[in-house]
Parts: sequence; C-alpha cells; structure tokens
Amino acid sequence: MTPIQAPEAVLYEVVAKEMKISEATVRQAKSLEELNIDSLEMIEIVMAVEDRLGIVIDDRPLRDVRSLAELIALIEQSPKKAV
Repeated sequence: MTPIQAPEAVLYEVVAKEMKISEATVRQAKSLEELNIDSLEMIEIVMAVEDRLGIVIDDRPLRDVRSLAELIALIEQSPKKAV
C-alpha cells in the first residue's frame, strides 16, 4: 500500500516532470503562464494527477484555472474515481 500524498505535492511533482523544471521553480510560480504551460501540457498534467490521486477532475472549471493555487483547489474538490 502506498502512502497517501498531498494533492499539492503530487501536482508540483507532476508539473516539474512534465515541464522539465525543478519543483522549487514550480512552487515559486504564481501563474500557469509563468510556467509556460500550454493546453496540451495542461491535459497531460491533469491526466497524470488524476491517475496518481485516483480522482476525476471536471474539465469545465479547468478552463478558467490560471494559477497552481486554483488548480490545487479544483483537485481537492474532485471526486474519487468509481471503482
């Protein structure tokens, strides 16, 4: 059984890996634009986070997300995947 990771930690790790930058850089960023995350990368990041956390992120509110803080809030309110 794997330990439960905080959504924030998972997101930072996934973004750092996807964007090929350090987690420290990700943590310091205020906006997704600052990290140069385009729509395709966002989809890949969201899919990786969903898989890691076993959740389903609604893509409608995702369109309005402009910061990591907003994305973390969306992740935290996302329901678990049905088994």
